[in-house]
Amino acid sequence: MSRADHSPQAPTTHIEQKWIKAGRDVIGQQVIHLPPPPPTALHGLPPPPATLVGRAKDLGTLLAALDPVHARDEPCEDTGQAQDESADSSGVVVSALAGMGGVGKTALALAAGAIAQHKQWFCAELFVDLRSYSPDSQPQSAEAALDVLLRQMGVDPQDIPLGEQARASFYRSALQNLSGADERGRPVLVVADNAHSAAQVRALLPGAGGHRLVTTTRGDLSSLIGTRHLDLDVLELSDAIELLATALTAGDPQDSRADDQEGLGRLAQLCGRLPLALEIVAAQLLGKARLAPAAVAQRLERAASRVDKLKGPGRDIERSRVLRAVFDTSLDQLAPDQVRVFLLVAGAPGPSTSTAATAVLTGLDEDEVEEVLEELQAAHLLTQPAVGRWGTHDLLADYALTHPRRPNDREQALGRLLDHYASAARAADEHLRALPGYSVPDLFPDRDTALEWLDSERATLVAAALAAPALEHTEAAIALPLNLGQYMDRGRHFEDWEKVSRSAQIAARAIGDQTGEASAWNNLGLALRQTWRFIEAIDAYTRARKAFHAAGNAHCEAMAWNNLGNVLRQVRRFEEAVEAHTHARDLHQQVGDTHKEAMAWNNLGASLQEVHRFEEAVEAHTHARDFHQQLGDAHGEAQAWNNLGGALQQVHRFEEAVKAHTRARDLYQQTSDAHGQAGAWNNIGAVHQKVRQFTEAIDAYTLAREAFHAAGDPQKEAMTWNNIGASLHEVRRFPEAIEAYTRALDLFQQTGDANNQTMTWNNLGLAMEGDGRPIHAAQRAVDLFETTGNERWAAIFRELITRIQQEPDDHGPV
Repeated sequence: MSRADHSPQAPTTHIEQKWIKAGRDVIGQQVIHLPPPPPTALHGLPPPPATLVGRAKDLGTLLAALDPVHARDEPCEDTGQAQDESADSSGVVVSALAGMGGVGKTALALAAGAIAQHKQWFCAELFVDLRSYSPDSQPQSAEAALDVLLRQMGVDPQDIPLGEQARASFYRSALQNLSGADERGRPVLVVADNAHSAAQVRALLPGAGGHRLVTTTRGDLSSLIGTRHLDLDVLELSDAIELLATALTAGDPQDSRADDQEGLGRLAQLCGRLPLALEIVAAQLLGKARLAPAAVAQRLERAASRVDKLKGPGRDIERSRVLRAVFDTSLDQLAPDQVRVFLLVAGAPGPSTSTAATAVLTGLDEDEVEEVLEELQAAHLLTQPAVGRWGTHDLLADYALTHPRRPNDREQALGRLLDHYASAARAADEHLRALPGYSVPDLFPDRDTALEWLDSERATLVAAALAAPALEHTEAAIALPLNLGQYMDRGRHFEDWEKVSRSAQIAARAIGDQTGEASAWNNLGLALRQTWRFIEAIDAYTRARKAFHAAGNAHCEAMAWNNLGNVLRQVRRFEEAVEAHTHARDLHQQVGDTHKEAMAWNNLGASLQEVHRFEEAVEAHTHARDFHQQLGDAHGEAQAWNNLGGALQQVHRFEEAVKAHTRARDLYQQTSDAHGQAGAWNNIGAVHQKVRQFTEAIDAYTLAREAFHAAGDPQKEAMTWNNIGASLHEVRRFPEAIEAYTRALDLFQQTGDANNQTMTWNNLGLAMEGDGRPIHAAQRAVDLFETTGNERWAAIFRELITRIQQEPDDHGPV
């Protein structure tokens, strides 16, 4: 070939033969003409985020997987022999970053890539967007993705073969060539963003040579054997606040809104701590310097859909900065039956839904629906907070509830679900209330199973009860809260109980259901009484009593009288309490309800004690105990024994009192009532204290105090600390007594009990006087209050120390 062929078919690389004379010699020379090297993008990763907040642990995990040192030894010295590759990883290291849309998978991958590039771990860092979740674009096939990567490596487009398999082989060879051409023999990093399936990624596996492949996905790549999976969750609240604050100070270092921890915290919670949502609201704040975080939070709270409010500022918004569009792309990957199940489950009331309830909701059998739920979890649209339970992120729930194409049968599906919850709650309630020998529904095999179901479903049942009125399911709106009453009372879930009772009262009133409204008032009174809101409780019980009387329901009227008497006793209106319990007892006798009559006798005895009619009280509690024994009601019997012990104390029958409280303690333990058991221990301590057996009293009080603390009753815990202090005081263990009184003061302030604060303050003063070292005692109190965050009492005791120091010779009462 003497001359280059410049026709279109000519190869880009050609050889020219030249003849050169050198004296008498003719030398033949071949000149190789190479084309200019094609452009490359060997370090073409998009820029990482300016800051990466809250991902230190995840970043460390990913960098550890990328670090080539984990795959191959340092290069050998040049000995004239080939480098020993025995330490070189012959396989590829694949890291799959998975999570819901907007959780920050790409940001983490790019941050890790930037660090790897800075550390010069790789001879090239390649990037391809597979576009599986990109709004307004089609997913990129593996064949097209290989074309992108080969071009980045500088391969001439005309040399790139057709077909996925051929390209994959060519791609692996090209990666090896890049490493071979690198003077340090470094491997290559490939980042494949937005993958949907393993099939889309499999052809991108680099093969041998220690290369790394990082892929991000909202889908399931578990079939890629050997892949290291890293699931990303939303940020912790502190990190979410930091992300917002960092974004604000990046725009303006003097932006005072970055210091608004309360406003930013509220905003972070409303954004579900999702990084994309946080970045969007940060941009909204940056665009308007006078816009307060609280104002944005208020807009989100009032919006019909938070998701629709979470979009970038301005008119020409990138769809990747519109949260609804981002979530839409996740649904685009699903089959129609999966979309329907997701929209129903994500839009169902409550933080999670059981598999059995989902089957009712969707109309599918449990095995079939469980498979769909697992697929939705793999797609990062649902979570599995516990075995057999399914939930979703707050913003995805909002998205499902406001989706423009919700399932046509959604109302009927939610109606089935609420019917299921109401009937199951009714069956569980009957198990909790049933006395031995009484028939119970067979939905649950026994009481313990019913209680386990209520424990697992409590938050969802509360949400369902509160959602029922808006869903126009009046029956569930009334029946579901009423059937949760016994469980809420025994479990001390008073805040939830108050909310559902108020909702039921409004729903019943709206349809003129007088009995339902009265029952809701009665339950509300029970919840209010247990949270020490006695005046409100008296009003609720009075409304219930009058409504039951107007409806001619003597049985329930008696119950309301009984409850009213209990709260009247707590506000020291003792004569009225005796009258109320007497009404209750007589009405229960009239309707022949022996069980409720026993309860009325027991409460009447407690009120009789308060008016010092102790012998009558002993008789009343004995009646109650005997009735409960006859009926086989162990829990009611425990209450009667406990109150009987108190009456026996008052008539100085101390040995019998200890036996009564001990019997009560054992029955409470038998019926799994830890709070009642704590009360019995406290009463045992009181008897020992009265007969001056202070060591035994302290031991019993300590057990009571620990049990009240475990049960979450700060008021009773405070009273028990006070009792411990009194017994310690009697045996002149003043430093311990001072600490006990101080702890009681702290708890009484938390509960807002001013009367007991005054009493405990007086006890503490006497103990400090007895100790003889008031400054040391006051300083211990300051330390304790500072530890618990009670600045008010800490300040009082600091002032006391100052006063003692100013009058050092005054040894009078402090």
